[in-house]
Amino acid sequence: MDKNIRDARINRMSEAFTRLRIVADILCEKADELEANASDVDLLKDYISSGQWLEDFEADEAGELGPGVDHSVLSEDGLYDLLADMDNLMHTFERLLDRFSSDPELDKMLEGE
Repeated sequence: MDKNIRDARINRMSEAFTRLRIVADILCEKADELEANASDVDLLKDYISSGQWLEDFEADEAGELGPGVDHSVLSEDGLYDLLADMDNLMHTFERLLDRFSSDPELDKMLEGE
C-alpha cells in the first residue's frame, strides 16, 4: 500500500473525527441542558397561546410595567422565534434519529461493545 495514500486517508478520517467529536461534546452537554429545561417549552407555549402574553405585551407598550421587569419575553418576534427554533430543532433530531437508527452497520458495531 502506498504510504502517501494511507497518510492522506488517516488525515481525512482524523479531520472528520475531530469535527464530530467537537459537535458531539457540545450537543451532549446542550442536550442535557435542554432536557433539564424541557418544561420551559410547555410553559412558554401555554403563555403565548393563552392570550396572557398579548395582555402583557400590551401592558408593556402602554408603559404599565415596573422598572425592574425583564421585557425580553415581550419582544414582538422573540418568543415566537424561540418556539419555532425549538420546533425546528426537534425536527432536526428526528431526521438524525431516522438516519442513524436505520444504520444496521453502526448498530452491529455498537452491539459488539
